[in-house]
Amino acid sequence: MRVDELPVDERIKRIIRERGIEELYPPQAEALMSGVLEGKNLVLAIPTASGKTLVSEIVMVNKLLQEGGKAVYLVPLKALAEEKYREFKEWEVLGLRVAATTGDYDSTDEWLGRYDVIIATAEKFDSLLRHGSNWIEDVKLVVADEVHLIGSYDRGATLEMILSHMLGKAQILALSATVGNAEELAEWLDAALVMSDWRPVQLRKGVFHIGQLFWEDGKIDRYPENWESLAIDAVKKGKQALVFVNTRRSAEKEALSLSSKIARLLTKPETRQLDELVSSIEDNPTTEKLKRALRGGVAFHHAGLSRTERTLIEDAFRSKLIKVIVATPTLAAGVNTPAFRVIIRDTKRYAGFGWTDIPVLEIQQMMGRAGRPKYDKVGEAIIVARTEEPRKLMERYIHGKPEKLFSMLANEQAFRSQVLALVTNFGIGNFRELVSFLERTFYAHQRRDIASLEYKAKNVVYFLIENGFIDMDMNDRFMPLPFGKRTSQLYIDPFTAKKFKDAFPAIENNPNPFGIFQLMASTPDMATLNARRREMEDYLDLAYEMEDKLYTNIPYYEDSRFQGFLGQIKTAKVLLDWINEVPETRIYETYNIDPGDLYRILELADWLMYSLIELYRLFEPKEDVLDYLRDLHLRLRHGVREELLELVKLPNIGRKRARALYNAGFRSQEDIMRAKVRDLLEVEGIGMKVVEGLFRHFGVEMPKGAKKDSKKSEKARKGTLDAFLK
Repeated sequence: MRVDELPVDERIKRIIRERGIEELYPPQAEALMSGVLEGKNLVLAIPTASGKTLVSEIVMVNKLLQEGGKAVYLVPLKALAEEKYREFKEWEVLGLRVAATTGDYDSTDEWLGRYDVIIATAEKFDSLLRHGSNWIEDVKLVVADEVHLIGSYDRGATLEMILSHMLGKAQILALSATVGNAEELAEWLDAALVMSDWRPVQLRKGVFHIGQLFWEDGKIDRYPENWESLAIDAVKKGKQALVFVNTRRSAEKEALSLSSKIARLLTKPETRQLDELVSSIEDNPTTEKLKRALRGGVAFHHAGLSRTERTLIEDAFRSKLIKVIVATPTLAAGVNTPAFRVIIRDTKRYAGFGWTDIPVLEIQQMMGRAGRPKYDKVGEAIIVARTEEPRKLMERYIHGKPEKLFSMLANEQAFRSQVLALVTNFGIGNFRELVSFLERTFYAHQRRDIASLEYKAKNVVYFLIENGFIDMDMNDRFMPLPFGKRTSQLYIDPFTAKKFKDAFPAIENNPNPFGIFQLMASTPDMATLNARRREMEDYLDLAYEMEDKLYTNIPYYEDSRFQGFLGQIKTAKVLLDWINEVPETRIYETYNIDPGDLYRILELADWLMYSLIELYRLFEPKEDVLDYLRDLHLRLRHGVREELLELVKLPNIGRKRARALYNAGFRSQEDIMRAKVRDLLEVEGIGMKVVEGLFRHFGVEMPKGAKKDSKKSEKARKGTLDAFLK
């Protein structure tokens, strides 16, 4: 279908043509003629890079121009939200407004009411539904990107419940890679189904084993025995490669190994650009390895890197400066980084109880990254047979079908949280109404066993009543209680809220950071660190040393909870070091963690600390304990000792600047208000912009001549540095 033939607003066609697109791919044309432009629900299950996003853009913009209202675009990752936001901003020339929202689970975000296209993570939109944001009734279309993640253990139930809520209230467009039971998904959503294996770039698939590359069409190519030769060969051809491995340490090791070999293939301008890239990255033990790899045109990519570092790597790869990325499977989950050749080194991973095969769906998602539209006519996806027989890998992953999706409402934690939300935030009045709503879910559609669903729901209702989340009146109608409603709004597991509530008397008797941090680490909402075997004795000693500060008992060695408990102690100690201003680099080295791990723990701890305070406020709080908790929350947010609390409340003053100001004698906001500009500028990390922000905060005008003082101060500082270097 030519773009001109599309039955949509002429302005949409003009913008698509301006992108250089004159003709639609066959699956795109089939999707747009399925009835989706007339308001029918659609499941679009086609390979990566086959143009799912363009279909969603056309459907969204056409609907908004015709009917008004709002469209919500759901993504699984914050990084994807940022990516889609940049793409969709282009439509603002038509008068539409685009916004993205991903954080803060305790807000109605009414400001989003001013926008037409809203990009959100599933968790954020679920939270907005629970808060009853007024603008949600104007949502006419929900686009669920990567809808196959409905089968994901940790986030699938959230996506499923959103779609259950919006079914019948808004049109649904579900975008997916090819899955084993797309028909079942479409049937549940009362949607048309468009499935296709068509790709804009032909995909060659093969298995590599000790120097021989067996292609699916029977052809055999020969290379040096090590699989690295495949990545080196791609770079020699002027192409790029993506390598997928199963662990972070493997990603780092293989990236460093490849870097030493690919460095020889780089041009001098590329080497200079890579040196510039390296100089822009902050120092820590993980980035030290990353910098070494980058100098040879190779990067590793995993969850231990910060978001900034990952974005920097992805952008440099898209611009072709980085030649090879060695990644854990997180990169395959939707971030737009295709390459000519994809090499899958590992098809097994460790799952806590032993090694297990990676699902076909995930491997095929990785293979789908091969081939870049506009650059390649063919993309190559190669699985490395290390210990397995090449024939078996060919049958399972190349000729095999992806697995069926199964509802994750079977996950007790997710089910418990969603049942509470239905009663406290969505007006479900009694047990019959609860079961009636649950019958609309994918879980019920798949199981077709109402008796087991009722039994499962009844157990959760009993738990919620027994622990004061909800009650029932004389007519067996649910009565949401403040504790239940606030728990649901805070977007935490009811089990977490119960743990907090049970600990409030002990916290009042003995408030202390270590006990509170261990309490938060013991909840299902915290990503607790693992205590390694060689560390266990040290953390057990620490637990006994801090026993009088804990709000829980130390489990026996034989107890199944013992190892998890030591992980909680380790996590609590990391947080304690953080608020005592232990440098980040030392935290990484001491606990053998990566920057991404620390940021994730701090983000979760910040949210849980806020939630603990909000719940404590419901139970006749002691004012001094509440003040203590709020101060601890501020210390946790900024990573500072108590004496810096007043300073970190100022704009653009974090832990490093606050400590520098304090050490220079500026120990209170009053000290700073009375200070001369040139004295402030002599403090490390304090520049003119920071000083201007401080004066604005205090509502004071900058003194005349302050800019000159700034230049003098910089000159003096430079003179001191020059003298030192001489």
